[in-house]
Amino acid sequence: MAGDSNTVFPKISVIFVLTLLLLNLPTAAASGNGILINNSTINLTDFQSTNDSYFTLEFDVDAFGQSSTGYYEGIIHYEMQKIDGSVLSNQSVNFNISEASSQQIVVNLTSLDIGYTVVVLGLTGDVGTESQSHSSHFERTIHRLNPLNISIAEISSILFEPVDSTNTATGNNSISDGDYLQLQIPVINSGDFDWNGSLNITIDDGNRLEQGVSEEFQVNDFQTVIITYNSTNQFFEGDLIVTIDLVGENDSYSEDDTRSFTISVQPPPLPLIQVEINFVGENLVAGDPLPFEVVIYNNGTVAFAGELNCDFNGESVSESSIISAPQSIVSNNISVITKPGLIMCEVTGQRMDVSSNSISTIQIDVESAMFELAGSSSPSALGGPWHAGDEAQMSLLIRNSGEITGNASLKIESNGVIMQGQSINLLPGEAGEVTLSMPLTQVGQQILNWSLYTTDGDTVGDLSGSISIPVAQRQTLDFTFTEVTWDTDEGIDASWSVDLSNGIERDVNIKIGYSYLSEETTIFDVDMILQPGNTAGQINIGTISADFVVIRVQELNWIAESSFSSYTKLVPDDRPNYDIEFTGQSNPNRPSAGQLSTVSVTVSNIGETSGPNGNLILYGQSGRILDQKTTASLASGDSTLVTFSFSWPAGSEVTLNCKWDYGEDSTSIDRQFISSVIEEDSSKTSIPWGGILGGLAVAAVIILLIRLKDSSKTKPQVVKSSVSESKKSTDISAIKIEISCPECSRQLRIPQNYSGTVKCPDCSNSFEVDDTIEEIEEEETVETLNDGKIEISCPECRQSLRIPNSYEGSVRCPSCKNIFKSTDSEV
Repeated sequence: MAGDSNTVFPKISVIFVLTLLLLNLPTAAASGNGILINNSTINLTDFQSTNDSYFTLEFDVDAFGQSSTGYYEGIIHYEMQKIDGSVLSNQSVNFNISEASSQQIVVNLTSLDIGYTVVVLGLTGDVGTESQSHSSHFERTIHRLNPLNISIAEISSILFEPVDSTNTATGNNSISDGDYLQLQIPVINSGDFDWNGSLNITIDDGNRLEQGVSEEFQVNDFQTVIITYNSTNQFFEGDLIVTIDLVGENDSYSEDDTRSFTISVQPPPLPLIQVEINFVGENLVAGDPLPFEVVIYNNGTVAFAGELNCDFNGESVSESSIISAPQSIVSNNISVITKPGLIMCEVTGQRMDVSSNSISTIQIDVESAMFELAGSSSPSALGGPWHAGDEAQMSLLIRNSGEITGNASLKIESNGVIMQGQSINLLPGEAGEVTLSMPLTQVGQQILNWSLYTTDGDTVGDLSGSISIPVAQRQTLDFTFTEVTWDTDEGIDASWSVDLSNGIERDVNIKIGYSYLSEETTIFDVDMILQPGNTAGQINIGTISADFVVIRVQELNWIAESSFSSYTKLVPDDRPNYDIEFTGQSNPNRPSAGQLSTVSVTVSNIGETSGPNGNLILYGQSGRILDQKTTASLASGDSTLVTFSFSWPAGSEVTLNCKWDYGEDSTSIDRQFISSVIEEDSSKTSIPWGGILGGLAVAAVIILLIRLKDSSKTKPQVVKSSVSESKKSTDISAIKIEISCPECSRQLRIPQNYSGTVKCPDCSNSFEVDDTIEEIEEEETVETLNDGKIEISCPECRQSLRIPNSYEGSVRCPSCKNIFKSTDSEV
């Protein structure tokens, strides 16, 4: 309590206490002697203000006159009161002051209330007589100032108004979709000190965050200022979270410096829709058309655009677009087949007012066929077990227990796919089976939601339900060529293999063929049933040209989990490569017509694999077959020599052709051979002796003249010779003879006096020859005969040829037919 101290007095008026004390004043006071307050030393002026809750009151008391005791004593009483006079506290202190002295009194006033407090102080005891400067009591009012107390008004006092983009009020009763927001925020100063600052405003609509700051403003003491804030964003239906903060000097209480609240943005003006169905419900007959009208009322202030959907017993019967102006009516005529059930029409699309009634229903009651189950309580699934991609054959037995003929079918929905089977017509009391093929796509347990559907009847109870079908993973189908081979006899052989994973047997189509130069040919095309596991086979494609073999396997009425559409494999490219060439010369060399002769050919396989058997045929140049031989299969790298024996054809030059047929291929070569020409019998030939003798005479005369001319210039030479007269003019080393190679019968020309080793140019055989004539010792110089020709050798077959001395052109060898330059041969 204000004014509390160690001494407590009863709560009575100070005036009353002073009055009682004055009745007992000592005689010293009457004489003017005693204690008084020096008014000039009081440190508290009337209505002095302070910021603190306490005040130290100081003043001096002076002693006047003389006392019988030499000092004065008494009590100082002080009391604090409200401005209305009610006592807050009272206290007292004793004093004892020597005569003719002065003493400072200090009184601590504590717990001062905010506002005004009246302080009353008086002296009792040895009190002197008051004067203008001294008194026995005084009264002062002290003002304790209110501290800083700034706050934002309660949320209920904050106003928010809908405005447009120009900050003009829209006139709406609340914030609506598309409006801008205006806030009116009271800021209250409840203290004795002015406040300066601003406001931070945050508005969060969940998608955007708007942050704003007001202009700086001042709120005087005990004043309220209203700050207006206009949002920069347009807001849409939903909730806005608004937060307001004071920015400036804070007081001791911070909870009222921030306000946070939610504003609900209302929807925009919306169409107000009402739906109504009208129809004639009299004389209805099941199976007949049933027309009805759907009326849509728009009682709102904005137009409506959307969809009208009507269904009959859950089946859609009409879907149409509608556009309705404000305060308008739209109608739509629809027709269905009459049967018992519920027709429901609903308007959807654009947003509508919450008070709209967008759905209307009518119940159709008419006598019709009545279908009920005649067997199992749910459809039976046939054809299992099933894999993904298969179809389950569904079957359900039903009966028409009504009085009218009707139609019904089985309908199944699974994973969003709706299938409906073939409808059957049942007379009253008749039973039948409705069926449906349902695709199965979900591995595991696939749920089938089934129902009995009827276009012109009703069902006894709810004929619908769900069944679960176990579905295994799709079966895999893999196929390949395990081996592709080629040989000369069979051609291409292909071994194929098809693997079907565990499950049920499957129908497939298999095509096998080959491709050559990007053109594919099928030689095997068959439909077959594959059992789970491996199915394999082998096919001979034959001796054809192919780059690779092809197998195609296609599923029939099912789909495999993973499968290629085709598989190809390269055909081995290792093939035999047969070659043929004539070897050596004919035997004998230069045979004559009709003479039994032989020629040889070498056949070889330069390919990478064994080749087929073959047949060698030797043709004459007229195309007549001279001889033929069979050849066995040649392995890679093998060769063999084949010799033909035949009667030599007529002609000086004979061209022979050798053709080799093997497998489906063949090759051939040609070569020209030189024949010997048989001279005619001399008895049948007349010798021109006259010409010969005449020529000899002319030659003798010419020689005689030459010798006579030479003898006039030189002396005759002396010639010694041991040779016979018939060989005096002949150089024996220039005489050539022909010998035959003992290996290949090639005719070779060698000097007549040569002995030693000879190498055959055709077969490379070397053999020895002996001297065929007696040694001739030349004792005299003999003039060598010179006919103007030189002898050269063919560089191909080493055949000797004689050509004119000065000839430098091309020469054709009569033996091997090789053409060469005369300057390129050896002389």
